[in-house]
Order: sequence, then C-alpha cells, then structure tokens
Amino acid sequence: MKSIVLAVAALFLSLSAWAQPTPEQPDRNVELYNLENGLGLKGYDPVSYFAEGGGEALQGSASITGEYGGVVYRFASEGNRDLFFENPTKYEPTYGGHCAWARANGAYADIDPTLYTINGNRAHFFIARSAKFQFDADLEFHEANADDSWRDVSGEEPRL
Repeated sequence: MKSIVLAVAALFLSLSAWAQPTPEQPDRNVELYNLENGLGLKGYDPVSYFAEGGGEALQGSASITGEYGGVVYRFASEGNRDLFFENPTKYEPTYGGHCAWARANGAYADIDPTLYTINGNRAHFFIARSAKFQFDADLEFHEANADDSWRDVSGEEPRL
C-alpha cells in the first residue's frame, strides 16, 4: 500500500510540474506544447537560431540540457545554455513549438526544427517549406493571427 501511495504522490508531483507558471509567464500552459517526452524543439538548441547563438539550427547535446517551466531543452554549447537562462522567453519557440502557419489558421501541426523564421526576438517554426513561405509572405498579419489563436487555445500571452 505504501508503494502505491508513493507512486500516486510522484505522479501528482510530476503532473503539477507541467502546469507551473514561470515568473515571466504566469499564464504558461505546457500541457498544450509540442513536446516529445518533455523535450522541446526535438532536441535542437533554441539559442542557436539567433545570431548570438550561431544563427543556424543546431542539434543540442544530450549532455548539455536545461529545464525551464516544464520543458527540457538541449544546447549545442554551455554558452548557449547560459544565454538561454538569461532570457528564456526570448529563446523559446512561439506557440508552444507548434507550426506557426498552422497556428495562424487555428490548427496544430508538428514542426521540422530546421524550418524557421526569426522575427525580432521571436522564433517561429514550420512543418514544411510551403507553410514557411505562406507565413513569411505576410509575416505581421500571420503572426498576429497566430498570436490570437494561441492566446485563445492556451490562455498564454504571446512572446514578444
């Protein structure tokens, strides 16, 4: 009986960790994020997409990881991990890591982490080149639609 109680307690604690807000995102809703066993961006380094992290999609290392708000990220270098934790909401993908074009159209879709658009401090990811092309064709319009759609389904304010 004691082992069942401990197992239930461990399950409760692990589930509650998924819903914990962060100081920057009190409205965080990780239950809707595009994750594989808690891993974000399919193991790619979220900082690598930005100029200060190299400016290209880099696979993260399983030995250089960090957890933020219920999501585990891998990093290509310890320097990128340090940059991430200085400003995690800058480097996290928009729309919980779902395809930005799909989200702009009120849907969910997986991503190819090598297909992305950086707009200021925002990293948008896409399922296919055609989705990226459509989104980028009117970036501000589609970004606004995706922001509204994500806010409606998740309750989260968009990352800016």
